Amino acid sequence: MNSSDIQGLVDEIAAALGKGVSVDDLSGRLVTYSVQQGRADDARIRSLLTRAVPDDVRAWQDRHGVATATRPVEVPPNPDLGMRARLCVPLLHHGVKTGTLWILHSEDDWSIPLLLDRLTLLGEQIDTLAALQYDKANPQLEERRHREAVFRHACRADQAACEELASWPALYALDTVHALVCLPIPGRDPARRSDTETAQLRVALHQTLAAHSHVLATSVQDTHTTVLARSSHGADTPLQLHHDLAAAVRSTAVPTDTPHPVFIGVSGPLKTVDRLPDAYQQAVAAAQAAAVDPTLGPLADWDGIGPYRFLAQNLRREAVQQSALYDRLYAADATGELLHTLEVYYDSASVNQVAKHLHLHRTSLYYRLGRIKDAIGTDPLDGPTRLELHMAIKTARWMRRPRI
Repeated sequence: MNSSDIQGLVDEIAAALGKGVSVDDLSGRLVTYSVQQGRADDARIRSLLTRAVPDDVRAWQDRHGVATATRPVEVPPNPDLGMRARLCVPLLHHGVKTGTLWILHSEDDWSIPLLLDRLTLLGEQIDTLAALQYDKANPQLEERRHREAVFRHACRADQAACEELASWPALYALDTVHALVCLPIPGRDPARRSDTETAQLRVALHQTLAAHSHVLATSVQDTHTTVLARSSHGADTPLQLHHDLAAAVRSTAVPTDTPHPVFIGVSGPLKTVDRLPDAYQQAVAAAQAAAVDPTLGPLADWDGIGPYRFLAQNLRREAVQQSALYDRLYAADATGELLHTLEVYYDSASVNQVAKHLHLHRTSLYYRLGRIKDAIGTDPLDGPTRLELHMAIKTARWMRRPRI
């Protein structure tokens, strides 16, 4: 969360209202103002120049109940102060006032009832703005941002960050600690997300993670969230985090949007901080594997992702030349039925298990295997052929993984 989040929300609100908008913090200091400003009055110009509300303007506002307002309040014009009418909208987060949103009188029609109706439609943006202001007012915010940056860089193998991370008292002993990576965070393409949705999501994820006593370090980014968590005796920390992070993502979905499932990858146990970069890569690979292979479920452990461990460590090129056998089968399989059948067959322990999984009679299963043999020109159950096709199928899935 940063000033660009607040600026984006303020500009979004101003555009929706067709009015100039500004935000003051609790001390009356100007936080930001919209690009769409219109012609500012003298009182606003003085505030912009000094980045604070002049005492005489503040006195006029307080005279009309601004200081104690919990609902929108109209402040009438004051020609002596060079001040046109404006609407005060208190920003409240969990019942705590975090600042004030000001809607400034413009030269077109000024209708308080109409503005209030429009504000009702902007409830999510205003709530998010209040939450961001709450976070911004937190005296420990800068420390939290610093710690988050250190953790993020340490995950990327920055030596200085790893050394600083190792000095944190909570990380002196890393027994039963795992790195977790959560993705994809939103239920919508990042390029289509509004500033409101992005800010809401960050707030929700930060608040969710802050509520967990077993979380030692976090990094919330647009593409994924990384967590260092200590497992508790008798409790499944990754499972609980998955449940809570998924709930946080659902809470920020717009009414017409269906969130994607939240996938979490869990690394192997971490014993020392210098192993964090490896654990981070393990967690990333596990999350990516979960995102492309439904058989793994939404919560995948590094030790349980099978061939994707090999692919993550050895498949570095973005463009991969598939096998000729795979290409032939893919070309002959318009519906994907044959590839799916073959993958289930290769992944299973017995023919009966395959038939049950696919809801097929064994005769129908053998018929499909015959069609596959005709398509590729060789027996798909032959040892080398089976190995080639199995890895090609898994590689095709892996190439569709969400990129971080």
